[in-house]
Amino acid sequence: MAGRILIIDPVPTNRMVLKAKLALAHYDVSLADSVQQARKLASTHVFEAVLASTALVNHSADCILEWVRGLRGSCGSATTFIFMRDRPNSTSDCDVLNQCLSAGADDVLNRPFSEDVLLARIRNLMRSHALDRELGLPRGHHNVQHETKTAKALPPINIAIAHVSSNTLSLQANRLLGCLEEAFQGSPRTQSIKTIPLTVLTQPDSAPSEPDAVLLVAGRSDAERALSITSQLRSRARTQDLRVVLIAEDLAHFQIARAFDLGAHDVVPLNVQTSDLVARLRNQGKIHHVIRSKKHRVRESLLQAITDPLTGLYNRRYAANRLVEMQRDCLATGKHFAILAFDVDHFKNVNDRYGHAIGDAVLTKLADTLRKNLRDGDLICRTGGEEFLVALPHTDLARATTTANRLRKAVGALDITVKNHATPLRVTVSIGLSLQDGKMPIPEMLDQADRALYQAKARGRNVVAMAAAA
Repeated sequence: MAGRILIIDPVPTNRMVLKAKLALAHYDVSLADSVQQARKLASTHVFEAVLASTALVNHSADCILEWVRGLRGSCGSATTFIFMRDRPNSTSDCDVLNQCLSAGADDVLNRPFSEDVLLARIRNLMRSHALDRELGLPRGHHNVQHETKTAKALPPINIAIAHVSSNTLSLQANRLLGCLEEAFQGSPRTQSIKTIPLTVLTQPDSAPSEPDAVLLVAGRSDAERALSITSQLRSRARTQDLRVVLIAEDLAHFQIARAFDLGAHDVVPLNVQTSDLVARLRNQGKIHHVIRSKKHRVRESLLQAITDPLTGLYNRRYAANRLVEMQRDCLATGKHFAILAFDVDHFKNVNDRYGHAIGDAVLTKLADTLRKNLRDGDLICRTGGEEFLVALPHTDLARATTTANRLRKAVGALDITVKNHATPLRVTVSIGLSLQDGKMPIPEMLDQADRALYQAKARGRNVVAMAAAA
């Protein structure tokens, strides 16, 4: 099956027709005529998507928005929520889209809709949610969509308008864009809304200020080009996080479906109400902000897992994996690599005499010195308290020896300021050098470098000792 979907609609005909269409697409479909029934089904089944009628939004007995808001707020549910609106242009439904998006809905579709468009939109949104499930993270942007909790914390959004065609837009398009700019003027949640050339948007290099969302405006004859540009924006690393909203004149159903399958985050007709477009763009801006924050947290978490918090150097865990890569490269190319095991001489005395804060300063100064004096491809990591490891790929014995002695002298020349002491503190390091041909197991390589380090200590410290490769 393609996935499990729950349909919530008080009208029996709507439920049955929609179920038949989704069943043909191999979805496992469940039906509910009320929010109460939907809650019971959701307590025993996991639904990848929920399709709900907006007729339930203002239902006094059990408002569906409270249910969605509760799911999003408590655990960031990865379920795709799509609302179906029957009267998009009626006065009573004018705020429904904004209400649904604020509660955590992914989209609001106007009925009647094409079967192809519905299926493409479901696929589009379920792919987005699948990424979060794969990362093992909650669906974060729905938490921030709860207006009463986090709206004030959201930063302003930058919106770019790009005209797909160089031809003069219709009066309708110009009027809509004018109303859009007016609606965003003075809004505390909008940093800028401006028109940019399409060439700037599609250039390979990053622009000085990248937008959060882009509104691609296409005329009747520009639809195919707009779809091509959407595909380009979603496939490039520079713009893959950009929220792409396509607004076009008289798009055919198959073109709307293609736009969603190509990665457009929203597709709206040129005759859309300004209030609807504003709500959709603000929603895309919020999603962009949270996705960017989430990626930043993931990067930070990964970095913390492989780096030493004091020095910022890689840790032992990362070193083990990197040495495996060096070993494979060594065997493939026939070139040697060197391992240097460092130890700060008499480091315990430094901590005992000057305190741990000065000891930490020694370690960070040493780390900075190693960074400044080694190549980008060299491995530098802190493996223990005052112990460091450097691995030099594509290095012979002569070069490894020269590098080790250069690093030893650079550390010995450091002046470390100590408060209330007239003279700066100086430290030295002992280094064990081991040259590898890639045939020795990694643990033995490290043991060999450590034995060479012990030899350096035994020879009086502040020297480089070498061990022969096995």
